[in-house]
Amino acid sequence: MKSLISKLLYMREFRNSLAGAATRQLIRSTSGWYNYSVDFKVDMLAVERPHYAWCMLNAARLGQLLGHDRISTIEFGVAGGNGLAYMCDFAKDVKAVTGVTVDCYGFDTGAGMPPPEGPYDLPFWFAAKQYKMDQDALQKRVPEAKLIIGDIRETIGDFIETHQPAPIGAVFNDTDYHSSTRETFRIYDKVTTHPQHFLPRSFMYFDDVLGSELEMYGAHNGQLRAISEFNDSQDAVRIHRNQNLIHQDHLPYRHQIYYGHLFEHPDYNRYIGAGRQEILEDLLKLSA
Repeated sequence: MKSLISKLLYMREFRNSLAGAATRQLIRSTSGWYNYSVDFKVDMLAVERPHYAWCMLNAARLGQLLGHDRISTIEFGVAGGNGLAYMCDFAKDVKAVTGVTVDCYGFDTGAGMPPPEGPYDLPFWFAAKQYKMDQDALQKRVPEAKLIIGDIRETIGDFIETHQPAPIGAVFNDTDYHSSTRETFRIYDKVTTHPQHFLPRSFMYFDDVLGSELEMYGAHNGQLRAISEFNDSQDAVRIHRNQNLIHQDHLPYRHQIYYGHLFEHPDYNRYIGAGRQEILEDLLKLSA
């Protein structure tokens, strides 16, 4: 009976149905009473930030497959700190499930958004000084987080050398601007010289690729333009939207998950499929 229920919950038609939505709501409302597994809660959207959780879990598992017991996650654009606080909290669940420790870094000016550089930054929607941070309060709230405060143009350049992070596996980008997003990608300039600080593939979430009819995000402005320009500027690292979640209509974040492929990383071609193919086949059967 349990296996039949599990199969039903993971069937694509059921997940995308009203009954599936109602079932997930029931699971969310009872998650404090029952000892659901971490993976199940993430799959059922029964966690506060399922998009962060999904990326962190999968980054940790990739790190585990490559022999790492510690990885790093980064949030670009911390603002009030709710995302970073969630990362630090969920890192405990990741550790319990995978045995992998997750270090959490947050980049922010500390003083709100800088002035927009030009039209690609959507100045009709964003303005200087938005999303200010109370740095002291946030650091007290999440003492384990590592805050990188300042203009990203200045802080990104020596981040790898200064902080020597564990391999970076998940990146959450909420910088809003085209210009700021563009600067975050400079972190990949260090892959060739410091590959030990990166996983060969990154799980990425971009907050500002979907929006309202007033924001009017598109391929020619904001974060999408920054991604396109970065991909066109070099061949060593490419960023693309995932192809495994976008058909799962029940996932509100499905179009915002991207993957970064670090093609010149020494571990990029390292085979990780041993013992995993059967698991993937079982998951495909459940979602068929």
